[in-house]
Amino acid sequence: MKHAADAIVRPEQAAYLEALEPPRDALLAKMEARAAERQHPISDPEVASFLAVTARATRPAFVVEVGTNIGYGAIVLARAAGPKARVLTIELSSELCEMARGFVTEAGLSERIEVRQGAALVELAKIDRPVDLAYIDCVKEEYVQYLELLVPRLSSHGVIIADNVLWRGLVAKETVPETERIRTEALRAFNLALVQHPELRAVVLPLGDGVAYAVKTV
Repeated sequence: MKHAADAIVRPEQAAYLEALEPPRDALLAKMEARAAERQHPISDPEVASFLAVTARATRPAFVVEVGTNIGYGAIVLARAAGPKARVLTIELSSELCEMARGFVTEAGLSERIEVRQGAALVELAKIDRPVDLAYIDCVKEEYVQYLELLVPRLSSHGVIIADNVLWRGLVAKETVPETERIRTEALRAFNLALVQHPELRAVVLPLGDGVAYAVKTV
């Protein structure tokens, strides 16, 4: 189940695209149900498919996920990247970390996925090895800072994927609710920084709630 209705594509288009998605296996379906029940904002199924396709194509050795939640994205990435890949996923909430570790164990991926509790900016700064694929789905106000920390750590032709970058279409609107103004402005700044970054080639896709995709070119 998607955690929210599509706000980027038209409802009939969203329904068509969702119908194209293959059935998830029992564990992912269980996680989607748990997320829907407890209103955990995990990746939409089509975004998860995009992550899986990208991981299979690029075969990253080291994956970093910023924003674990219940571990859905980390499991999708680890499975798709292959048995030699290692995934570091970062989450501030101890409760979510515990839940994610449980699902990672259930998936049989405890040896390949590290669920690290901590503030994303602090933990990203500690990474001392090349990152082949980074997935950002965390505090929207910090997206630009995540980018600044990740680009120098990307391997040659490393990939960055960021979710929710169109923020229900608000980034394109002139008038934004005051409650969403700071997040919207932060995401606008991130999108601009990403597509104009001299070391990246990037595009923003109207997938899910907006997905940014960038490849390091130097």
